[in-house]
Amino acid sequence: MYFDKTIILPKLHRFLKENGHLLILYMAWLPFESEIAKTSEDLVLKYNPLWTGEGMKRYKIDKPDWLMDLFEVENAITYDIDVPFTRKSWNGRMKACRGIDASLLHDKIAAFEKEHLEYLATVSEEFVIPHYASILDLKKINK
Repeated sequence: MYFDKTIILPKLHRFLKENGHLLILYMAWLPFESEIAKTSEDLVLKYNPLWTGEGMKRYKIDKPDWLMDLFEVENAITYDIDVPFTRKSWNGRMKACRGIDASLLHDKIAAFEKEHLEYLATVSEEFVIPHYASILDLKKINK
């Protein structure tokens, strides 16, 4: 999602040894299974209505269309994991999402953080946020 695959994949292909593997881990919180995650997402959208990272759900991993002729899927694993957070660490995680720190000016970031911390003061100091994780094991195609 964050790299131009037409540039990075050929470089990784050259870097890997024959029959080498590239592992990609993707994790997303599940807002429809956590009130804290859903409320936090709603707040991100309040400050950045153009954010497209909300509403993640589990999905089946298929063979990506961007593998070109460089890699093949050796294995694909998906699983659920409860990730522990404190109020402070969850606030930091939400600020770090591309909808806030990477997109907004300092005054909006500060306003988001103030409102988010006010909300988090209403929940337990420690909690878990359910996440969906997927690992894609790509094997180098030798040329």
